[in-house]
Amino acid sequence: MLRSLPIVLLAALCLSSGTVLAQQTATVPDSAASDSTMAADPAAADTTAAAEEEAVPADTVAAPADSTPESAEQPASPGLISEAARFFREGGFAMWPILLFFAAGLAIMIERFVFLYFKANIKPEEFMARIADLIRKGSIEGAIATAAEQDAPLARIIEAALRNYRGTERDIQNAVDEMALAELPRISARTGYLAMLANVSTMVGLLGTIFGLIQAFAAVSAADPEAKGRILASGIAMAMNTTAFGLIVAIPQLIVHSFLTSKADGLIDDIDRYSVMVINMLAQARKEA
Repeated sequence: MLRSLPIVLLAALCLSSGTVLAQQTATVPDSAASDSTMAADPAAADTTAAAEEEAVPADTVAAPADSTPESAEQPASPGLISEAARFFREGGFAMWPILLFFAAGLAIMIERFVFLYFKANIKPEEFMARIADLIRKGSIEGAIATAAEQDAPLARIIEAALRNYRGTERDIQNAVDEMALAELPRISARTGYLAMLANVSTMVGLLGTIFGLIQAFAAVSAADPEAKGRILASGIAMAMNTTAFGLIVAIPQLIVHSFLTSKADGLIDDIDRYSVMVINMLAQARKEA
Protein backbone atom coordinates (compact mmCIF):
# COMPACT_ATOMS: atom_id res chain seq x y z
CA MET A 1 0.00 0.00 0.00
CA LEU A 2 2.76 2.42 0.91
CA ARG A 3 4.66 1.49 -2.20
CA SER A 4 1.64 2.13 -4.46
CA LEU A 5 0.83 5.51 -2.88
CA PRO A 6 3.40 7.53 -4.88
CA ILE A 7 2.13 5.98 -8.07
CA VAL A 8 -1.44 7.00 -7.25
CA LEU A 9 -0.32 10.53 -6.38
CA LEU A 10 1.66 10.79 -9.65
CA ALA A 11 -1.32 9.63 -11.65
CA ALA A 12 -3.61 12.15 -9.93
CA LEU A 13 -1.10 14.94 -10.62
CA CYS A 14 -0.90 14.04 -14.31
CA LEU A 15 -4.67 13.89 -14.54
CA SER A 16 -5.08 17.32 -12.98
CA SER A 17 -2.39 18.80 -15.27
CA GLY A 18 -4.11 17.37 -18.33
CA THR A 19 -7.41 18.89 -17.21
CA VAL A 20 -5.87 22.37 -16.74
CA LEU A 21 -4.11 22.12 -20.10
CA ALA A 22 -7.36 21.14 -21.80
CA GLN A 23 -9.16 24.11 -20.23
CA GLN A 24 -6.44 26.50 -21.45
CA THR A 25 -6.64 25.01 -24.94
CA ALA A 26 -10.39 25.60 -25.03
CA THR A 27 -9.98 29.18 -23.82
CA VAL A 28 -7.53 30.09 -26.60
CA PRO A 29 -10.03 29.55 -29.51
CA ASP A 30 -12.63 31.56 -27.62
CA SER A 31 -10.16 34.44 -27.26
CA ALA A 32 -9.20 34.17 -30.90
CA ALA A 33 -12.86 34.23 -31.90
CA SER A 34 -13.51 37.29 -29.77
CA ASP A 35 -10.41 38.98 -31.20
CA SER A 36 -11.58 38.23 -34.73
CA THR A 37 -15.02 39.58 -33.87
CA MET A 38 -13.50 42.77 -32.50
CA ALA A 39 -11.35 43.10 -35.60
CA ALA A 40 -14.35 42.57 -37.84
CA ASP A 41 -16.41 45.20 -36.00
CA PRO A 42 -14.02 48.13 -36.78
CA ALA A 43 -13.84 46.97 -40.39
CA ALA A 44 -17.61 46.97 -40.59
CA ALA A 45 -17.68 50.38 -38.91
CA ASP A 46 -15.13 51.69 -41.39
CA THR A 47 -17.19 50.28 -44.25
CA THR A 48 -20.35 51.95 -42.92
CA ALA A 49 -18.54 55.28 -42.47
CA ALA A 50 -17.15 55.05 -45.99
CA ALA A 51 -20.63 54.34 -47.34
CA GLU A 52 -21.96 57.37 -45.46
CA GLU A 53 -19.14 59.55 -46.81
CA GLU A 54 -19.94 58.36 -50.33
CA ALA A 55 -23.63 59.13 -49.78
CA VAL A 56 -22.89 62.75 -48.75
CA PRO A 57 -21.35 63.78 -52.12
CA ALA A 58 -24.29 62.13 -53.85
CA ASP A 59 -26.64 64.44 -51.95
CA THR A 60 -24.34 67.36 -52.60
CA VAL A 61 -24.29 66.61 -56.32
CA ALA A 62 -28.05 66.24 -56.38
CA ALA A 63 -28.52 69.71 -54.83
CA PRO A 64 -27.46 71.70 -57.94
CA ALA A 65 -29.70 69.45 -60.02
CA ASP A 66 -32.60 70.45 -57.80
CA SER A 67 -31.60 74.13 -58.00
CA THR A 68 -31.67 74.12 -61.81
CA PRO A 69 -35.48 74.06 -62.08
CA GLU A 70 -35.68 76.83 -59.49
CA SER A 71 -33.44 79.07 -61.60
CA ALA A 72 -35.43 78.15 -64.68
CA GLU A 73 -38.64 79.13 -62.94
CA GLN A 74 -37.40 82.68 -62.19
CA PRO A 75 -39.63 85.38 -63.73
CA ALA A 76 -38.51 86.81 -67.06
CA SER A 77 -37.11 90.33 -67.25
CA PRO A 78 -39.64 93.07 -68.03
CA GLY A 79 -40.27 93.73 -71.70
CA LEU A 80 -39.54 96.78 -73.78
CA ILE A 81 -43.06 98.18 -73.49
CA SER A 82 -43.11 97.95 -69.70
CA GLU A 83 -39.66 99.54 -69.50
CA ALA A 84 -40.79 102.39 -71.77
CA ALA A 85 -43.91 102.88 -69.65
CA ARG A 86 -41.84 103.03 -66.47
CA PHE A 87 -39.40 105.44 -68.13
CA PHE A 88 -42.27 107.71 -69.21
CA ARG A 89 -44.00 107.54 -65.82
CA GLU A 90 -40.87 108.45 -63.89
CA GLY A 91 -40.24 111.44 -66.16
CA GLY A 92 -43.15 113.39 -64.72
CA PHE A 93 -45.38 115.99 -66.33
CA ALA A 94 -42.75 117.26 -68.79
CA MET A 95 -42.94 114.00 -70.73
CA TRP A 96 -46.41 114.81 -72.07
CA PRO A 97 -45.49 118.02 -73.95
CA ILE A 98 -42.43 116.28 -75.39
CA LEU A 99 -44.64 113.40 -76.53
CA LEU A 100 -46.99 115.90 -78.19
CA PHE A 101 -44.06 117.53 -80.00
CA PHE A 102 -42.89 114.11 -81.13
CA ALA A 103 -46.31 113.26 -82.60
CA ALA A 104 -46.54 116.60 -84.42
CA GLY A 105 -43.02 116.27 -85.77
CA LEU A 106 -43.64 112.71 -86.93
CA ALA A 107 -46.74 113.78 -88.86
CA ILE A 108 -44.82 116.63 -90.53
CA MET A 109 -41.91 114.36 -91.43
CA ILE A 110 -44.15 111.78 -93.08
CA GLU A 111 -46.17 114.37 -95.03
CA ARG A 112 -43.09 116.28 -96.23
CA PHE A 113 -41.25 113.11 -97.18
CA VAL A 114 -44.15 111.89 -99.31
CA PHE A 115 -44.55 115.27 -101.03
CA LEU A 116 -40.90 116.11 -101.69
CA TYR A 117 -39.62 112.65 -102.63
CA PHE A 118 -42.66 111.31 -104.52
CA LYS A 119 -45.22 113.92 -105.52
CA ALA A 120 -42.89 116.83 -106.37
CA ASN A 121 -40.04 114.68 -107.65
CA ILE A 122 -40.88 114.08 -111.33
CA LYS A 123 -37.34 113.52 -112.71
CA PRO A 124 -36.95 117.02 -114.20
CA GLU A 125 -34.38 116.00 -116.83
CA GLU A 126 -36.73 113.51 -118.48
CA PHE A 127 -39.72 115.84 -118.10
CA MET A 128 -37.97 118.81 -119.70
CA ALA A 129 -36.58 116.61 -122.47
CA ARG A 130 -40.16 115.74 -123.51
CA ILE A 131 -41.26 119.40 -123.26
CA ALA A 132 -38.28 120.60 -125.31
CA ASP A 133 -38.91 117.99 -127.99
CA LEU A 134 -42.56 119.04 -128.33
CA ILE A 135 -41.64 122.75 -128.48
CA ARG A 136 -39.10 122.11 -131.22
CA LYS A 137 -41.76 120.23 -133.16
CA GLY A 138 -44.11 123.19 -132.76
CA SER A 139 -46.60 121.17 -130.68
CA ILE A 140 -47.22 123.70 -127.90
CA GLU A 141 -50.60 122.18 -127.11
CA GLY A 142 -48.96 118.80 -126.73
CA ALA A 143 -46.41 120.33 -124.36
CA ILE A 144 -49.22 121.92 -122.32
CA ALA A 145 -51.02 118.57 -122.10
CA THR A 146 -47.82 116.84 -120.95
CA ALA A 147 -47.25 119.43 -118.24
CA ALA A 148 -50.88 119.29 -117.12
CA GLU A 149 -50.55 115.55 -116.40
CA GLN A 150 -48.25 116.30 -113.44
CA ASP A 151 -49.16 118.03 -110.19
CA ALA A 152 -45.59 118.87 -109.25
CA PRO A 153 -44.63 122.54 -108.76
CA LEU A 154 -42.19 122.44 -111.68
CA ALA A 155 -44.82 121.07 -114.05
CA ARG A 156 -47.37 123.68 -113.01
CA ILE A 157 -44.88 126.54 -113.53
CA ILE A 158 -43.87 125.21 -116.94
CA GLU A 159 -47.55 124.85 -117.86
CA ALA A 160 -48.14 128.52 -116.92
CA ALA A 161 -45.30 129.57 -119.23
CA LEU A 162 -46.58 127.44 -122.09
CA ARG A 163 -50.13 128.79 -121.80
CA ASN A 164 -48.79 132.33 -122.35
CA TYR A 165 -46.49 131.45 -125.27
CA ARG A 166 -48.39 133.86 -127.59
CA GLY A 167 -47.52 136.84 -125.39
CA THR A 168 -44.29 138.71 -125.12
CA GLU A 169 -41.30 137.45 -123.21
CA ARG A 170 -42.27 139.77 -120.38
CA ASP A 171 -45.75 138.28 -120.27
CA ILE A 172 -44.31 134.78 -120.08
CA GLN A 173 -41.96 135.84 -117.25
CA ASN A 174 -44.82 137.41 -115.32
CA ALA A 175 -46.88 134.21 -115.67
CA VAL A 176 -43.94 132.14 -114.42
CA ASP A 177 -43.37 134.47 -111.46
CA GLU A 178 -47.03 134.43 -110.52
CA MET A 179 -47.21 130.64 -110.53
CA ALA A 180 -43.90 130.40 -108.68
CA LEU A 181 -45.29 132.54 -105.86
CA ALA A 182 -48.09 130.00 -105.49
CA GLU A 183 -46.01 126.82 -105.86
CA LEU A 184 -42.76 127.54 -104.04
CA PRO A 185 -44.43 127.74 -100.62
CA ARG A 186 -45.73 124.20 -101.20
CA ILE A 187 -42.14 123.02 -101.38
CA SER A 188 -40.93 124.60 -98.16
CA ALA A 189 -44.21 124.39 -96.22
CA ARG A 190 -43.99 123.14 -92.62
CA THR A 191 -40.37 122.05 -92.94
CA GLY A 192 -39.22 124.83 -90.62
CA TYR A 193 -41.52 123.54 -87.88
CA LEU A 194 -39.25 120.52 -87.45
CA ALA A 195 -36.35 122.65 -86.26
CA MET A 196 -38.69 124.57 -83.93
CA LEU A 197 -40.16 121.38 -82.45
CA ALA A 198 -36.70 119.92 -81.94
CA ASN A 199 -35.52 123.01 -80.06
CA VAL A 200 -38.67 123.22 -77.94
CA SER A 201 -38.44 119.50 -77.07
CA THR A 202 -34.90 120.03 -75.83
CA MET A 203 -35.94 123.08 -73.80
CA VAL A 204 -38.89 121.29 -72.20
CA GLY A 205 -36.58 118.40 -71.35
CA LEU A 206 -34.21 120.79 -69.60
CA LEU A 207 -37.16 122.37 -67.80
CA GLY A 208 -38.15 118.94 -66.52
CA THR A 209 -34.57 118.45 -65.40
CA ILE A 210 -34.72 121.65 -63.35
CA PHE A 211 -37.98 120.59 -61.67
CA GLY A 212 -36.52 117.16 -60.95
CA LEU A 213 -33.44 118.66 -59.29
CA ILE A 214 -35.65 121.01 -57.26
CA GLN A 215 -37.63 118.00 -56.04
CA ALA A 216 -34.42 116.12 -55.20
CA PHE A 217 -32.96 119.02 -53.18
CA ALA A 218 -36.26 119.53 -51.40
CA ALA A 219 -36.19 115.87 -50.38
CA VAL A 220 -32.70 116.25 -48.94
CA SER A 221 -33.60 119.33 -46.93
CA ALA A 222 -37.16 118.81 -45.73
CA ALA A 223 -38.39 115.23 -46.21
CA ASP A 224 -38.60 112.59 -43.51
CA PRO A 225 -35.62 110.23 -43.28
CA GLU A 226 -37.79 107.31 -44.35
CA ALA A 227 -39.15 109.08 -47.45
CA LYS A 228 -35.97 111.02 -48.27
CA GLY A 229 -34.39 108.28 -50.35
CA ARG A 230 -37.55 107.60 -52.33
CA ILE A 231 -38.20 111.28 -53.11
CA LEU A 232 -34.55 111.83 -53.98
CA ALA A 233 -34.56 108.90 -56.41
CA SER A 234 -37.82 110.14 -57.95
CA GLY A 235 -36.41 113.63 -58.50
CA ILE A 236 -33.22 112.33 -60.09
CA ALA A 237 -35.24 110.01 -62.35
CA MET A 238 -37.41 112.93 -63.46
CA ALA A 239 -34.33 115.04 -64.19
CA MET A 240 -32.61 112.35 -66.25
CA ASN A 241 -35.65 110.96 -68.08
CA THR A 242 -36.99 114.29 -69.29
CA THR A 243 -33.62 115.34 -70.68
CA ALA A 244 -33.15 111.97 -72.37
CA PHE A 245 -36.64 111.97 -73.89
CA GLY A 246 -36.25 115.54 -75.14
CA LEU A 247 -33.01 114.62 -76.91
CA ILE A 248 -34.52 111.39 -78.29
CA VAL A 249 -37.27 113.48 -79.91
CA ALA A 250 -35.08 116.41 -81.02
CA ILE A 251 -32.16 114.61 -82.68
CA PRO A 252 -34.17 112.70 -85.36
CA GLN A 253 -36.21 115.79 -86.12
CA LEU A 254 -33.08 117.86 -86.74
CA ILE A 255 -31.62 115.16 -88.99
CA VAL A 256 -34.82 114.83 -91.04
CA HIS A 257 -35.11 118.62 -91.21
CA SER A 258 -31.68 118.78 -92.83
CA PHE A 259 -32.60 116.16 -95.46
CA LEU A 260 -35.95 117.78 -96.27
CA THR A 261 -34.43 121.26 -96.50
CA SER A 262 -31.76 119.99 -98.87
CA LYS A 263 -34.37 118.30 -101.06
CA ALA A 264 -36.56 121.43 -101.10
CA ASP A 265 -33.60 123.60 -102.10
CA GLY A 266 -32.84 121.20 -104.94
CA LEU A 267 -36.42 121.40 -106.23
CA ILE A 268 -36.37 125.21 -106.11
CA ASP A 269 -33.09 125.26 -108.03
CA ASP A 270 -34.64 123.01 -110.69
CA ILE A 271 -37.61 125.37 -110.99
CA ASP A 272 -35.35 128.41 -111.46
CA ARG A 273 -33.24 126.61 -114.01
CA TYR A 274 -35.94 125.03 -116.15
CA SER A 275 -38.35 127.99 -116.04
CA VAL A 276 -35.65 130.20 -117.61
CA MET A 277 -34.94 127.43 -120.08
CA VAL A 278 -38.55 127.16 -121.23
CA ILE A 279 -38.87 130.95 -121.54
CA ASN A 280 -35.84 131.02 -123.82
CA MET A 281 -37.14 128.06 -125.82
CA LEU A 282 -40.51 129.76 -126.36
CA ALA A 283 -38.82 133.01 -127.41
CA GLN A 284 -36.66 131.09 -129.86
CA ALA A 285 -39.67 129.19 -131.23
CA ARG A 286 -41.60 132.45 -131.71
CA LYS A 287 -38.70 133.99 -133.62
CA GLU A 288 -38.43 130.96 -135.88
CA ALA A 289 -42.18 131.04 -136.48
